[in-house]
Amino acid sequence: MKLDAIRRYRAQVEDVLRMDLLQARQNLQEVENLCLALEAQTQESSAQYSTKVSAGMALEEFVEWQTTFDAEAALLTQARQTEGRLRGVWTQKQQDLREAMQERRTFDRLAERVRLQEQAARDRVEQMQMDEAARRTGATGGLRNSL
Repeated sequence: MKLDAIRRYRAQVEDVLRMDLLQARQNLQEVENLCLALEAQTQESSAQYSTKVSAGMALEEFVEWQTTFDAEAALLTQARQTEGRLRGVWTQKQQDLREAMQERRTFDRLAERVRLQEQAARDRVEQMQMDEAARRTGATGGLRNSL
């Protein structure tokens, strides 16, 4: 039956989307962890910088710290942009999975409706056969009673 093939296909699509969603979530989690690590590193650098400033610092050292801060800020900005992009991918994968699940449920309901209709048709045929057998038995029984 073609409907069963479609249902199996939709279930496979749903499974693939579920795996894609899992992978998207893992990617997002990795970037979130990277952002947290970069933020912690930036805070640590700021604390070290404050300590150095209070002790006195040469111009060359100040330039090195500024370069470090600029590099850390650039990495953090890039990581946050990646996080935003991956969050969008994850959200889209969630939506795709919801739609696939809805489509599969629609086909499941359709398959159930077809199954019930086929069962009703079989029941009608069976009832007609029993009615016919009863009529024959009744007609044969009637002939024997009259002899």
